[in-house]
Amino acid sequence: MLSRLIARASLFWKPGPLRESLYYALGLIAMRAIGLALLPVNTHFLPLSEYGRLEVLMALADVGGVVFSLALPTTLSRFVGLHDDWEKRREVCAHIFAVAILTSAVLGALGLVMAGEIARLMPGNPSANEVRLLVVSLSMEGLLGVALTWLRIRGAAGTFLVLSVGRSVIFATLSVALLMAGYGLMGVLSAMALAAVFQGVATAIVVLRETGVRIRGIDWWPLTIYSGPLLVSALAMFALGSLDRWFLADDVGTAELALYGVAVRLGAITAVLLQPFHMWWFPKRFIVLREPYGVERSAHVVGIGIAITILGGVIVGLGGPLVIHVMTPPAYHAAALFVPWLAMVYVVQEMGSLLELGSYLRKDGFIPLFTNLLGAAIVVGLYLVLIPRYGVAGAIASTLVAQSVRTLVIHLISQYYIRLPYQMGRLALVALMAAGGTALSFWLLPPAFVVLGGVVTVPATTLLAYGLGLLRPYRPPVERDPIRLNQSDR
Repeated sequence: MLSRLIARASLFWKPGPLRESLYYALGLIAMRAIGLALLPVNTHFLPLSEYGRLEVLMALADVGGVVFSLALPTTLSRFVGLHDDWEKRREVCAHIFAVAILTSAVLGALGLVMAGEIARLMPGNPSANEVRLLVVSLSMEGLLGVALTWLRIRGAAGTFLVLSVGRSVIFATLSVALLMAGYGLMGVLSAMALAAVFQGVATAIVVLRETGVRIRGIDWWPLTIYSGPLLVSALAMFALGSLDRWFLADDVGTAELALYGVAVRLGAITAVLLQPFHMWWFPKRFIVLREPYGVERSAHVVGIGIAITILGGVIVGLGGPLVIHVMTPPAYHAAALFVPWLAMVYVVQEMGSLLELGSYLRKDGFIPLFTNLLGAAIVVGLYLVLIPRYGVAGAIASTLVAQSVRTLVIHLISQYYIRLPYQMGRLALVALMAAGGTALSFWLLPPAFVVLGGVVTVPATTLLAYGLGLLRPYRPPVERDPIRLNQSDR
């Protein structure tokens, strides 16, 4: 009996998607737990106005992260997927990592020099030193994107876990110490910069030992034609993700922006709950697509991801208000009513990211550029109309409409490039169950107690998804030939 149990345990723990996803899940749980533990600390030591200014700076960090990364992580996944030999894949990583180091150094230096001008152009009146500390963090994020993507491609989930959790622990320790010492927002930004430097140096050492850095032989044109449009595309996504904070800072002030920021922190957990799956699937999706039954398996895996995202939205929408009431001062409790709507925004956003596989099969990045520019144009137009009149509610409604249109367009275009047999009818049933249970909970219960509705809604939605086959492993049919990918070079 004991030998059988050991044998089963060894099978469970063998290298593969399950173990990798478990590592990613453990890391994300640890990091999110640290983040939640910091929420009452930050809201205690930072007044509403200063917390609102932090939200403005985090919006700058979002757009800065896009610029510093130059869409190189996605480019790495795409170009690695073109090779079957691991030596060739290491060479691709060495080239792209060299580009990431060079661009991070140049952009970091420019950011430090121009920090005063950047601060003057931003809402919320941040200082030049606050912007400089943010630039230090961003200079690490550029090369971290490539390095961490390589670790995920290699299946080095354990190393990824140690490096990511280590950064979170360092940030939390320094942040609490500096806040207690009276350094306020500057203390938080200093802790962020030091933790980013730690992770950047440690991750670079790990990846350099595996692939090295190669500047000679870089084929610049394919990298540019693929990553260039993706960079502009990612900047357009900034409008859908963080630009609303700059509009709100001007129209409603930093105090109400602070409430919105707390709600966003909770709503974003919807996307975080998908991250273990995301981290395993996204770097390998182009490789899987070319395998036997790759088209059918890819559709099934995406369906699993969508089901997980819907469940995450229910958990966050019903659990987030309780977290806000328990972990923040009364001045922040009004943020609880924003959480379910923000959870819905993130559900739609993550569905779009899962359905976009076909959009990336061209040899350039113009399709994602088009869809993201479309979403950005819609959301900015709606911000101009709705935020001055409705404030935070207008911002949420604008983002939800724009994300929904973008996701629909992404799905239609992706299906043109490679038709994947999704189970859309079954997924719609699961979404209806989740939305109905969440709405009923808010109708019958006060915000602080809607979590009780999750006791019924979450298990019921999970059982429905499993019963419809959406959460089960893919089993290829044996009676017919697999569908093979033949449209990747359109």
